[in-house]
Amino acid sequence: MLEVLELFDRPAVLHSIYLIGSLILFFIGLYGLLAKRHLLKIFVSIEIMELAVYLILIAIATTPGETAPILSDGLTAFTGMSDPIPQALTLTAIVIGVAVTALGTSMAIQYHRLTGKVSVGEMTELKD
Repeated sequence: MLEVLELFDRPAVLHSIYLIGSLILFFIGLYGLLAKRHLLKIFVSIEIMELAVYLILIAIATTPGETAPILSDGLTAFTGMSDPIPQALTLTAIVIGVAVTALGTSMAIQYHRLTGKVSVGEMTELKD
């Protein structure tokens, strides 16, 4: 049992687990986006897909054993530290994603108040 746990401690195995897990999350979100017709379920599916992309970005940008890019404890050079750019971009994308989701959800709630519809298939106002 200990040998199996030591196998999961290797950097290549950890990266594979991160990538496979994020791909599984992405396809779960894609299924929800394509199969569900409820507006809020579509927004949740899009958020799941966004989360998968964030996990892929962080998994690719970091390697085990690297530290945060902060000069402290007498360090004078950025050696053995991870690249901060993908982490900063991911944080920015999270903030933008939350704002877009909040806007879309509020528009879906307002649309439901006005028309009483929540299904994409029932939206016929712009067909003609």
